[in-house]
Amino acid sequence: MYTPGQRGKALNLSAYLDSLLDKSYITFKDKYCGYIARLGQCKNGHCYLKVIYCGKEWCWNCREIFHNRRIARWWPKVMTMGSFGSFVFTIPKEMREFYKDREHLSELRRYLNRRFKQLYPGIKALCRWHWFGNEKHDVYKPHFNVLVSNFGKLPKKELEKIKRNYKNALERYTGIKLNGKVDVYYHYSSPEGIKKECKKRHEKLTDEKAQERYQNTLLHKLWYLTKATFTVYNQELAKKLKNYPASSVWGRFRKLTYEEIKTMKKQKKAYFGRLKKLDLLMSGHCPACGNKVHWLKNFCRGTLSSHGQKIGAGYYYLPEIQKNAHRGSYRRFIKGR
Repeated sequence: MYTPGQRGKALNLSAYLDSLLDKSYITFKDKYCGYIARLGQCKNGHCYLKVIYCGKEWCWNCREIFHNRRIARWWPKVMTMGSFGSFVFTIPKEMREFYKDREHLSELRRYLNRRFKQLYPGIKALCRWHWFGNEKHDVYKPHFNVLVSNFGKLPKKELEKIKRNYKNALERYTGIKLNGKVDVYYHYSSPEGIKKECKKRHEKLTDEKAQERYQNTLLHKLWYLTKATFTVYNQELAKKLKNYPASSVWGRFRKLTYEEIKTMKKQKKAYFGRLKKLDLLMSGHCPACGNKVHWLKNFCRGTLSSHGQKIGAGYYYLPEIQKNAHRGSYRRFIKGR
């Protein structure tokens, strides 16, 4: 175990903090949403706190926080999209009861993944299930959203083929015959497409303004994709969908560097009004120096956040860690007592 006197010999506090933190400090009451947290640190000693929440979409305590975390987690991937195509695959009313099962939902998602990879090799996309619609939050209406990177306008025949194959897959998996078509919505956007639309309306638009409008469209699409829809608690449905991963990523997106994320954050800040430190931290970069942040395995009390500076979405910067590490009171400080 590291002692305070040995702290100066170590290049960072990770081993010292890990020796202080212990799961025995976490009591039963601390298992509730937001009562526990995890510490992280870069090699230069900058320390951060991440509060652990339940992540349930119907939880009033962390619904908005987790929405912000999902936006921050996918933000670097979205910023690599020079253009995008957005699909929404709906499920007919007579089949919705069948798709209250985790295995059936996963089977349908795997089919769409295979189908898209066959049609468009090397595809990169962000996907997420929405469980309810925008109007009635208590009527189960699942639909699968796919945001495809570097996609353009689809020919009508190609889109009809996707709809036809999707309908055949639904009928094959459920054993229910459908009368008519299945709704599959598609929308695409790019800076060039926005300029063409403005030209038709006799509106002059520079390349810079077209790029700005495209970024706003893309950011709004990301906000919609990551929002929570299961806002009204349903015990039966919640039990069936327990721990089901609603979000998924197809393909490999290019990882942005610390400098790229820091530069691109100015565009997002203008639209969302969020702090740029959050996206850097969610991408694994220290907002202060750009080095990788290592998160400790053990937990501490969430009340430790009262000693830190708020970053956003349940993340805090702890400037007093290095100042108080050599003091005897540091053990109590870490325990949150």
